[in-house]
Amino acid sequence: MPRVPSGAADPDVQHTRADGPSALLRAAEEISGLAPDLGWAEASGMAEGLLDSVSHLLADAASGRDAPRPQPLVVGAIGGADRTPDHAGCRAAAARLRAHAPTLADHPRPWVATAAGVLDDLADLLDQVADRTRRGALGRSDKGVVLRRLHRSQQRLRDTLPPEDPQAVP
Repeated sequence: MPRVPSGAADPDVQHTRADGPSALLRAAEEISGLAPDLGWAEASGMAEGLLDSVSHLLADAASGRDAPRPQPLVVGAIGGADRTPDHAGCRAAAARLRAHAPTLADHPRPWVATAAGVLDDLADLLDQVADRTRRGALGRSDKGVVLRRLHRSQQRLRDTLPPEDPQAVP
C-alpha cells in the first residue's frame, strides 16, 4: 500500500459538498473542539478564537442566515509562560482542518468559502510550527511571524462579517 504524505487527504475518502445544514454543523462541532498548542499563550488563544469564529460562521450558514452574525474580537491570552508547542497536536489539528476546507470551499455562502481559506491557512501555519518544533528551529523570533499570520487570518474573517450596528440591543 503506498504511503500518503503527512497532511495529505485520504485518497479513499470522497469529498462531498458541505452545504447541507447537518454537514455544516458537524464541521462546526469538530472545528470548535480543536485546540492546537502553539507554545505561546497568545498564539494558542488566537488560534482557538479563529476556530471558534469559523464554527460560528458555519453554524450561521447551517441555520440559513443571509449574513453571519457579528462576533467579538478575540485577542488571545497574554502573559502565559512560553513552552514547547505540541507538534503532534498541531499536526492532528492541521489534518482535520484540511479535511474540512475542500468541502467548504464551494459553499454558496461567501463567508463559508472565506472560512475554508482561513482553515487552509491555519493548517499550513500549524504544520510549519510542528515542522520547526521537531527540528528544534522554532525560537522566540518566530512568535511575531506566527502572531502576524494569525492576525491576518482573523482580519480575513472579520472582513466577512457585517458591520456592527451601534444602535443594536444585545
